[in-house]
Amino acid sequence: MRYRVPSKAPRTSRRRPSGPLFLVPTLLALLLAGCGTTTVQVTGGDFPKPIVPSMPLTLGVHFSEQFRSYRLQESVPQRGDWSIDIGNAQVSMLRAVLPAMFDQVVEVDSLEPETLPQGLNAILVPSVQEMQFAIPFQTRSNFFEVWIRYEMSLIDQRGDVIARWPVTAYGKTRSLMLETAEAAMRDAAINALRDAGAFLAIGFPNQQELRPWLERELAALDFTP
Repeated sequence: MRYRVPSKAPRTSRRRPSGPLFLVPTLLALLLAGCGTTTVQVTGGDFPKPIVPSMPLTLGVHFSEQFRSYRLQESVPQRGDWSIDIGNAQVSMLRAVLPAMFDQVVEVDSLEPETLPQGLNAILVPSVQEMQFAIPFQTRSNFFEVWIRYEMSLIDQRGDVIARWPVTAYGKTRSLMLETAEAAMRDAAINALRDAGAFLAIGFPNQQELRPWLERELAALDFTP
């Protein structure tokens, strides 16, 4: 006689999803990890006074509210948002650099001709045209980098433009030298501001746009740069 062997009941097992449903929590975790804002407040900074011949001129300088409070806000894919405030630091940089270039520097709150003090040879109005940065994730290196492009405008007491010229700056720092990304980015920004100060101080007398005005002003004082 032939017997039929009873079939075994199918074993049930809880299999881990391997399709799109499994990827959802993983992708969500990666997105959440990249969220948030890295805030970098660049304040102070040791800005050395450049060693350049001082010109016997009285320069006014106007720091607009936009310049004083300049902040770059940008999103880096997979690394969240960045907010880099250089307003106070760039004012501090110019307060260190300009007195080494001119006999007197006077800060003015307004550019209205009737409010300007008498005796100014010209007024300098700096502005930020562009700022960029890069983090090691983007450059695949160990460096944080900062680029800044300024426009310098020199105007007379009537408000007429004497000259405009660019000042470019670059700074970087190695990420391994500092404990946090914020500290590394702050150091790179300060290095860029130092670069801008040096570029301004050394290049000012050689700007072609400035030569006619500068020669006229210095000739009146019998001064040769």
